[in-house]
Amino acid sequence: MTDVHVAGPAVGTPRSGRAGGREVPPWAGGAIGAVSVLVVWSLVSSVFFGADGIVPTPWGVLREFGDTGFPTYWNNLSVTTASAAQGWLWGNLVAVALAVVVLLVPALEGAANQVAVISYCIPLTAIGPIVLIVSEPGARTASTFLAALSVVFTSVVGCLLGLRAADRTALDVVHAYGGSKWTALVKVRLVAALPNVFGALQLAAPAAFLGAVLGEYLGGVDSGIGIMIIAAQTNLEYARIWGLAILCGAVAGLAYVLIGLVAKLLTPWSSTGERKAGL
Repeated sequence: MTDVHVAGPAVGTPRSGRAGGREVPPWAGGAIGAVSVLVVWSLVSSVFFGADGIVPTPWGVLREFGDTGFPTYWNNLSVTTASAAQGWLWGNLVAVALAVVVLLVPALEGAANQVAVISYCIPLTAIGPIVLIVSEPGARTASTFLAALSVVFTSVVGCLLGLRAADRTALDVVHAYGGSKWTALVKVRLVAALPNVFGALQLAAPAAFLGAVLGEYLGGVDSGIGIMIIAAQTNLEYARIWGLAILCGAVAGLAYVLIGLVAKLLTPWSSTGERKAGL
């Protein structure tokens, strides 16, 4: 009698995204994490800091948002976001320019790297007052400048990695047909660099926003999230301080996510490659 072997599913085969045979929604992990944070926050606030209110409950922070009113937060947040956006734009333009110059003129790589490293090593709290002194009274130069300075290093590194990730065969084809370095840069390197460039732009967005807040925190302006933080600290308004901290983190995270969505739209080949690799 011939034995018949029935092929069955391999033991231990992973089922990605499933729990008990059911598909797990992509938002489930984030929702569970958010609920866990709120529960732990509430317990810590009630058990350890219930008497003095230094750590308010999440509901106390929400109540503070309602008491202060949406217009107050929106007016100051829009000002800070505008400064952060300007600094993000200028800082990344400088970073991209430095990366392109290094590729076209390799002898300048050392100088460009030094500029990037110096921008990273200078403490913002040290350079901020100097910028504040030399700028016009009431101008938002310090806030925009610190936002720009916060992004140069990471963007230079990301752009250089991306521009150097071009396929060597494609570059050889361009050179074989008489193409110049500029042609290779435009036709091959820029396309290959887009995923890395967008990754650098993502990291730069939160850094630019926090740099703008720090510029306001140093003074010289009469509006912005940094000014609200100073006022809340002076008046010992703990719930507002926590609320502003959460608001800053939320805006920085939202900027990161939005740039990531733009990257997926403009570089679909990168997302496809990640999925094939199982990422």
